[in-house]
Amino acid sequence: MSQIVRREPVSFLFDELFSDFFNRGGWQVSARPTELTTAVRARMDVLDKGDKYAVVLDLPGVRKEDIHVTIEGARVAVSAESKGEKEVKNGDKLLHTERHASSYARSFELPAEVTEEGADAAFENGVLRLTLPKRAQLLSKRLAVR
Repeated sequence: MSQIVRREPVSFLFDELFSDFFNRGGWQVSARPTELTTAVRARMDVLDKGDKYAVVLDLPGVRKEDIHVTIEGARVAVSAESKGEKEVKNGDKLLHTERHASSYARSFELPAEVTEEGADAAFENGVLRLTLPKRAQLLSKRLAVR
């Protein structure tokens, strides 16, 4: 039976309120004061499936080659970039051109450490699905003193 991973309600609401407040509209000031870049927080679902976690992230407009996933213990980080260009020409006369660039990022900590062995990442139709097996817990063993 699948179970949704939950955090403390107050902590979750606080994080969501302030992260969405500061990223509303998706604009962040870059290192250069004259340059703005869009950064969108990827929406996700996390399910606890007993021996593994299933994570689903929405990454519209991204190519799978532009997605990066890192795992360190219980921390998972996902980042992706989307760039594109659209031109409308009438013969040799350029009538309209547009460029867009956006980036997605999400970093989160799971309740238990996960392992890369058996982990899977599949991307289709703008949706990234991660299967992250839980690391086997080490049981403490008591030694008899001779």
